[in-house]
Amino acid sequence: EVPTFEVDPFWPKFDGNWIFGSIGGVYVDPTNDHVWVLNRPRTLEKDEDYAAQKPMAADCCVPPAYVQEFDQNGKALRSWGGPGAGYEWPANEHGLSIDSKGNFWIAGNGMGDAQVLKFDKNGKFLLQIGHAGKGTGSNDTENFNRPTKATYYAKTNEVFVSDGYNNRRVAVFDADTGKYKRHWGAYGKRPDDA
Repeated sequence: EVPTFEVDPFWPKFDGNWIFGSIGGVYVDPTNDHVWVLNRPRTLEKDEDYAAQKPMAADCCVPPAYVQEFDQNGKALRSWGGPGAGYEWPANEHGLSIDSKGNFWIAGNGMGDAQVLKFDKNGKFLLQIGHAGKGTGSNDTENFNRPTKATYYAKTNEVFVSDGYNNRRVAVFDADTGKYKRHWGAYGKRPDDA
């Protein structure tokens, strides 16, 4: 049985011709055991996605959308993500997590990625912390530099961002407002970029 569902308008309908790019994150939703995959469709070379070219160069294959939901049997249920109005989608998706409220956190480790994004399960944009290309180092309280993952801590309603590709720290923000709280580097000390 081939599932059919509507995806983000940027992406074609699922018809069995998908080919995934590299994967930037996988998360199992503890509420229903559904598997969520953060796909990197831009990592596919043109010779691997002939069906996505205009005009089509072959019958196969098309990259799926950035975020995919699958049930326990592997049936595709939902799909969304990618560049859109009101937020800066990362150049290279990295790290996917779901908080206890059912919201998604996506980081990016591409060149210039200095932001973390929050969406609801249907792909509605909720919050952006940081701005692409704006990171100024490990003690920047507004931006990151190629962050790897954002993890939610329900007890304090905070999101902890591992910001280690170029910066050398963990940074903590309010999960609802994005307000900076604190950060630290190795051994709990202030990071030093020197």
